[in-house]
Amino acid sequence: MTEGKENITEIQSLIELNKVEEIAGCLSKLHPADIAILINSLEKSEKREIFALLDVETASEVIVKVDDTSIRQILYNVSREKLVRIVDQMETDDAADIIGLLSDDKAKSILGEIDQEDSRQVQKLLRYGKETAGGIMQAELVSVVDSITVEAAINHIRSFGKEVEDFHNVFVTDDKNRLTGILPLRRLILANSNTRISDVMTVDPVKVDVDVDQEEVAGIIQKYDLISIPVTDSSGTLLGRVTIDDVVDVMEEETSEDFLKMGGMGEIEELVYGPKVLRISQKRLPWLLINLAGGLITGYLMWFFEMTIRDALALVTFIPVITGMGGNVGIQTSSIVVRGMAIGRIDLTQIGSVLFKEVRIGAIMGFACGGVVGLVAPFWHGTPVLGLIVGFAMFIAITVASTIGTLIPAVFKRLNIDPAIASGPFVTTANDITGIVIYLSTATVFLKYIV
Repeated sequence: MTEGKENITEIQSLIELNKVEEIAGCLSKLHPADIAILINSLEKSEKREIFALLDVETASEVIVKVDDTSIRQILYNVSREKLVRIVDQMETDDAADIIGLLSDDKAKSILGEIDQEDSRQVQKLLRYGKETAGGIMQAELVSVVDSITVEAAINHIRSFGKEVEDFHNVFVTDDKNRLTGILPLRRLILANSNTRISDVMTVDPVKVDVDVDQEEVAGIIQKYDLISIPVTDSSGTLLGRVTIDDVVDVMEEETSEDFLKMGGMGEIEELVYGPKVLRISQKRLPWLLINLAGGLITGYLMWFFEMTIRDALALVTFIPVITGMGGNVGIQTSSIVVRGMAIGRIDLTQIGSVLFKEVRIGAIMGFACGGVVGLVAPFWHGTPVLGLIVGFAMFIAITVASTIGTLIPAVFKRLNIDPAIASGPFVTTANDITGIVIYLSTATVFLKYIV
């Protein structure tokens, strides 16, 4: 890994000196993943120059690892002939991803020149939603009919399995290509040659429908510790497979997407590499306006409690502490709930028990934090009652923050809105407002004891 980083640094220096031959030599020493990292870090023209130096095989491995923005910038400059050869080297799911980024005319042209069977499979994949099981599955797989013997199955795999990389399971179908079972390669090899496949296969295997969301697919593979999972249509017909490497990409993509949504932002490629400043600003601005509105409401509330603050100016000292702690606890809670929903660990039927648990956790944290600040306040301002007020207010504010952090994502989920957007702006703003109300209301009630 260290060597890869050193080579990337060396290539970046060589690019500035425009030493093409030396760059090509360094590229030959790099893993495709390292080349992809390099390309993502370069300017548009430099990306195209580097990609042009790659041979077809390396280019086919690199292009599926770079981000979408870089892919579009690279494809603009690749000749049709080279692109045909690159796509021809790819697995059908990767080829579909690349073809999907091209214009209709260019996509049709490329599909007309690659292998006919691959072209047919890629066109089928392009019909499915990009973020569904069908959109991420590979059409390449190894399957046998359940009525044949182990010996016949092995001979069949030897003849037709050469085009499939990294298969650990053999999918079993009936004579109408409907999935009936799955057979680990190890069990197939060790079985008696005259045994029927139906006698050694695992019946009713874990599978996913072609229209299932990719995040749910990732969750199923993770739950059952699968290397690959078959994809079927509503009639049970075997269409393809999703492999663990696809799932790793999905999990990374979905996690990044959730965290960006929590901040009210768009895709990472657009935010980091995208040149359209105005469009990025437009995506961020609404969420900032929510925070701005929350800040104005908080300001109004402080003005509403003007008499309380004026008579006991020491109260101002603890306003940032109350709002800050409430906001932090709310974000912690909502992040846990949002992530739990995303990976299928939490659903709406469990919100009651999750809420009960989080409120208890909030109460414990509120008691601890409130106790600390309650002890500090009297030493700071010389008013014992102020410590009780601040400590009690923080206890209530943190407990309420845990409640808000649990309920807001649940409400969004119930409304069929992605709960990831509930974190950040909404939870923080809500907790700021409730924290101020709780603190200054408590102070107003006991004002006569601190003035």
